[in-house]
Amino acid sequence: MIANNDTASILDDPARTERSGVRLAERLGGRGITAVVCWDASEDAVLAHVVARELGVELRLADEVEGIITLERPLPDGAVVALVGAELTARTAVSGLAGVARHSGARVAAVATVRTPAIVTETEAAGASVITAEVPEA
Repeated sequence: MIANNDTASILDDPARTERSGVRLAERLGGRGITAVVCWDASEDAVLAHVVARELGVELRLADEVEGIITLERPLPDGAVVALVGAELTARTAVSGLAGVARHSGARVAAVATVRTPAIVTETEAAGASVITAEVPEA
């Protein structure tokens, strides 16, 4: 796990990004995940790509413009999603992703991060499993 005081981006070490994504996918296995949703930010998108690839599911990127959050493509009907991000410590970050997924008819099954566990209380992801990768340095 990356220490809270570590300001380095997960992208600084591609091997660590790969290990983190694989570890998150392993921990998400068996939850019926059919899609991964993340913010359209390079660090989150690269990590989420690895997770989606390992799970064999689709990836959807979310973007916020002037307070309106959208997905770049619709989620499949009845999707069961994992929200993925390198760090999702702001309630608004989780709530925004969960809200757009739920508005699309999806069920948020898990919130997965590399760093500090996500804050899901009092968000639309309340009740979802919180998964954190603890990947040792190589």
